[in-house]
This record gives sequence, C-alpha cells and structure tokens, in this order.
Amino acid sequence: MNQPDTSLRIKAIKVTRLFGLYDHQITLKADRVTVIHGPNGVGKTVLLKMTDAFLGGRYHEILQVPFASFEICFSDGSLAQIQIEGEMNNRKMLLRFEPPNGPSEIRTLEADSLNIVLIAEQIVESTSFFSQIGPNEWRDKRTDEVISSVDLIAHATKYMPEKALKLANREPKGMRELLSQINVHLIETQRLLKLTNFSREQRYRPEPERHVTNTVQAYSYDLKNKLESALATYAKQSQKLDQTFPQRLLQHTITPLTLEQLKQKMQQVEATRDRLKRIGILDSGDSTQESYPLQIAQLDALKPEQVAVMSVYAGDTEEKLAALGALAGRVEILLDVLNRKFVNKRITVTRETGLAIFDRDNNSIPVGALSSGEQHELVLLYDLLFKVKPNTLVLIDEPELSLHVSWQKSFMDDLLDIIRLASFDVIMATHSPYIVGEHSDLLVELSPELES
Repeated sequence: MNQPDTSLRIKAIKVTRLFGLYDHQITLKADRVTVIHGPNGVGKTVLLKMTDAFLGGRYHEILQVPFASFEICFSDGSLAQIQIEGEMNNRKMLLRFEPPNGPSEIRTLEADSLNIVLIAEQIVESTSFFSQIGPNEWRDKRTDEVISSVDLIAHATKYMPEKALKLANREPKGMRELLSQINVHLIETQRLLKLTNFSREQRYRPEPERHVTNTVQAYSYDLKNKLESALATYAKQSQKLDQTFPQRLLQHTITPLTLEQLKQKMQQVEATRDRLKRIGILDSGDSTQESYPLQIAQLDALKPEQVAVMSVYAGDTEEKLAALGALAGRVEILLDVLNRKFVNKRITVTRETGLAIFDRDNNSIPVGALSSGEQHELVLLYDLLFKVKPNTLVLIDEPELSLHVSWQKSFMDDLLDIIRLASFDVIMATHSPYIVGEHSDLLVELSPELES
C-alpha cells in the first residue's frame, strides 16, 4: 500500500499588478504538471524567475520587477508574501509570513538593503578584483569580463557584506525554514551553453579564467562520473558480500528458496543483468563482473544442499545489481526517448565517455556535433532525469525551443513518465499548443486583459 505524500509542496502562486498591469494566479495541478500559456508580454518567464528568486531568498532580483504583491501558498496552509511600497527608484519590500496555525508576521526590507548596485559597491570595497565602469557594470580584472551587479553578487558571494548575507534575521520567523524545504530548479531558454564557475579555492585567484562550455559535452562528462560512482558502489557491495559469503552459508542464517523460487529469482537476476548490459552500464566483456556458473535449465539437477548455496548466491547477486538500479532507471528512459526520436543515430552510454553516439554505419559522432534540436532534447531530458531532486519544483521556460512538432507532441508524455520515476512538480511556460496536446486539463491561461 502506497504511503500518502506528506512532503511540503506549493499549491498556488499569485502576482498582482505585474508590470503595473496584470494580476495572475497559478493553481498547481494535481498531476504535478502545470502549463502556463499566454501571449508575449504577460509575464510568463518573469513569473518563473520571480518564483525561483523568492524560494532562494534572492530578493534583490525580485525588486527589479515592477509589481505590487507576489505570494506563494503551500500545501500545509502556510502563505509567504512580498508586498512592495514606494516608487520604483525608492521601494521597500514587506515580507509577510502566515503559518497554518498562529498569527502572521511582517518584516520590512528597506530599499538600501536590497539595492544591488549598493551591495555590489560594498563587495568591490572588500576586494580588488572588480572595478566599476558604468552605473550597473563592473569589470572583472582577472578575466576582463564585463558583468552586471546581479552577476557580480552571484559570483562574489564570499565578499557579500554581512548584513546582506543575514537575510534570515530580516525575514519573518519560520519563513526561511519553510522556503528552504522547497527545492527549486529553473531551466531557462539558454540551455545549450554553460559558463563554468570557479571553484571556491580558485574563484578569487588572479589566474583562473571562466570558459563557456557546450552543455551536452558537460552532461556527457557528468554521466561518466555518475556511472563511475555507481560502479564503484557496485564493486564495494560485491566485495562485501563475497567476503561474507562462506560465513553466511555455514551459519545457515538464510532460509533456502524452493527450487521453483530459485529458478524465478535467477531468471529475474539474469533479466536485470541483460538490461544493464543493453543500456551500457555493465560491460559484457568485463571479466570483473558476474558470470553465472549454471544455466537456468541446469538447476533441476541440483541437490538440496546445492539449492541452499545457490539461494545465497542468487540473493547476493540481486543485492549487488540493486546498487545500479537508480541510475539504470534514468539511463533507460534517456536512451529510450533519444533513440526513438534521433533519426539514423544510436545513443548508448559507456564508462569511458558517458554518452556515446553513432551513425547508421556505426561511426562515432561527437556529442557537440548534434543538431540544435537534438541538443535541446538531450539537455532538457538530462536536466529532468539527473539534475532534479525528488519533490523539487521544476520551472521550465519554453520547452519547445528548436524541437520538431512531432517531438513537441510527445514531450508531455515523456515528462509524465519521468515524473512517475523521479517525483517532482513542474510549472512550464510555453507558446506551443503541441506541447499541451491532449493535456488541456493541465493548462493555466495568463490573460492579457488589464485588471481594473
């Protein structure tokens, strides 16, 4: 029997007077996917970014948007709200938190404490790595890169003034604790290129430079690391079970299976191994991996004491392979979708490269040589399968970018399959009717009508 889901989730998001014009409310759907749709200019992308910034406590980003109030309602009955007072150049932010049981509390954040230019100036005073070249522009002396105040703050958290870091002291009691329970993952329209970040140790040395990398190449390397980690866990578990095998067998601590039960378990284990080989996680030519000493048909000739030995063996093998199960489920969906959609290409995984792509003549294709549409499909799927924690709120902006109509039509079904495996919520903004398809019940229309 399935246990009820008691994790904290978002029920609704509401904004008033967005751009001084629009009032929008998004009530999240029970199927864990909510699609917001509307003409250009009504604030779909802005709503996603405001939600991401609010949950992350990045209030200085929200203050750059013209609006009157923004609130999030949670599944436990709590409400967190931002209200804006004052003119655009001299605004202050009121944070209101209303717990499910108890009085609401309001804290005020003055404009100076949220002024990104002022915060950037205070950071620059603490380090010699940046110089101001415009009202909202800064040059990184190490790389000669020109960045905005928002980027400077994001890159230079180490030098953030203490008062800007202590947001928890300025938020209503319990508000940050509540917001931090919701993981949020924003997938923006620019997703094919990534700007590499400095490590904590390298970031403030004079010599490092930041590089733009192709996201599919980065994700292929990431998958390689995940595969190596899973195989290391598999090897460690195998060594542990192999070392204790004789002791457990002699101590008679495991109840032997019946012959029919043994046959069934061996068949299941063999099917799991074949699946792991098929998707590239296990290499059939690797001598360090399991090989069966008996065929399933040979089990009929076993004596009772041999059945006992094979019962332990089958159970151990099942437990070893389970170490690869979580990764295998995600890899299988990734490969299934990509191999179904990519024309005249075959995609698999290897421990040497992560992703491996071949043409119809079995010639290797660099992942960076995929078309824009293929890269968008791969990056979006990989993000959802490997970058999102359970019960995260995933915000996707324009999933249809560069995708053929046929791929757009299948996107929602693929997404729902992933959600069943990975358990997260999605709010996506789209202009494409093909993305919605037959799932119009998941649609929330953002009206362009002006509120009186």
